[in-house]
Amino acid sequence: MRVLHLPLNIASQASITVRALRAAGVEARGLVVSPAVIQSADGLEVLRIASRPLRRRLVDALRHLPHILAAIRWADVLHWHYGTTALPLHLDLRWATLLRRPGLVEFWGSDIRIPAVEAADNPYYARLGSNYEYAHAESYAGSRGMQVLFAQAGVACLLSCDSLRPYVQEDLFPHPYFVRQRVWLPDFAPTPPDPQCRRLLLVHSPSAPMAKGTSAVLAAVEKLKEQHDFDFRLIQNVPRAQALQIVKSADVYLDQFVLGGYGLAALEAMALAKPVVLYVKPSMLTQYPPDLPVVNANQENLTDVLESLLTDGPRRQAVGLRSRAYVERHHDAWAAAQQLIGIYQELLAGGRS
Repeated sequence: MRVLHLPLNIASQASITVRALRAAGVEARGLVVSPAVIQSADGLEVLRIASRPLRRRLVDALRHLPHILAAIRWADVLHWHYGTTALPLHLDLRWATLLRRPGLVEFWGSDIRIPAVEAADNPYYARLGSNYEYAHAESYAGSRGMQVLFAQAGVACLLSCDSLRPYVQEDLFPHPYFVRQRVWLPDFAPTPPDPQCRRLLLVHSPSAPMAKGTSAVLAAVEKLKEQHDFDFRLIQNVPRAQALQIVKSADVYLDQFVLGGYGLAALEAMALAKPVVLYVKPSMLTQYPPDLPVVNANQENLTDVLESLLTDGPRRQAVGLRSRAYVERHHDAWAAAQQLIGIYQELLAGGRS
């Protein structure tokens, strides 16, 4: 079986999935555009196609067009990431449809999020203003139109988190597949925090500060420093390997406090056996596995929640160890690869779309 992943490497998930599939004996490739320093490109071919200006995008796309079309012809199954395509006018998706290549589109967040739906049960999202990093990308019309594009091409839907289910259009994708976010565990040697540590390190690494609630994190840190002595690292635009080394030395990892669930940054910190503090909105609490170990905090009580961790070394270590076990049980890329292989086989046999 030959599987091609394209065109974006959201949270390094294309890279991790390709590596896991190869370890499971699948011929897997990845072609991605718009690489970022915070992503791992292991196992991928990086094709630089600018998103703007239009003339540059067209020139880049024309240069890579033969290679992309040849890769699609090579593949038995296509795995699209983030509800978008590599080429203008969706030429790559049109080519795949012409060749009758079965495929999946895996949605990741702002590609499918519908603001009115999210705001209805998430007050922190409802408060976001026009400066929100993904405001231009999120709308009902955009979500619906993108889903129509892939559904009409006969592509099946894949979700990695239950928080995305409310945005899926049931008339287009009545039965989406589900495979949780993937972590390649061999990359993450667990280093739980030392409960006897006297000077703690708190770490926050926002890829999008407004979406992550960074202002609330900074306010809580400043408040706590009035009474406690600790270090704080804000990681931004740092190469992935360097960022992970910093997280590896952390005693507490602060994830995000707006969108109401965990993402890959939190999972990687958990894989390192770090206690993770983040906001899980009420509607998601029953959707995650019951052994979810994250420390739930919102923007109003973050200072108090953090203080309780700062003063309890055994709890920090215990939560960190439970966090690693949680990732092993629910987010192991090897186990996810086995699920994906079954889905690919079903699609090749003419299964659901």
